[in-house]
Amino acid sequence: MKEIIINLSRRLSLILKEKSNVIIILLVLNLWLVLYVYVEILDAQYHYYMNNKTSLEQIHNVTIDNYNGQLEKRLSTEEELIRKNNRKFHLYYFLKNLI
Repeated sequence: MKEIIINLSRRLSLILKEKSNVIIILLVLNLWLVLYVYVEILDAQYHYYMNNKTSLEQIHNVTIDNYNGQLEKRLSTEEELIRKNNRKFHLYYFLKNLI
């Protein structure tokens, strides 16, 4: 029984040594696909507040903020900088620039 297990482990190690490059390439491609799908899904969800924004603005005579869907107000300089930094360091925009 020990011989069978040892023989199987040797054969398995030989197979993995031969196919290691293929496995690495497949893992890299899989990672790229996951990141691409992540970016595409976020692209589809980006206009969440744009779908019903204009009709709500016309009905209620208010303006709606695209960033978070709340009623629009004048932003302070600090809030504008926070939004700008959030956009700059968000993973979505980083991946979008790479792809």
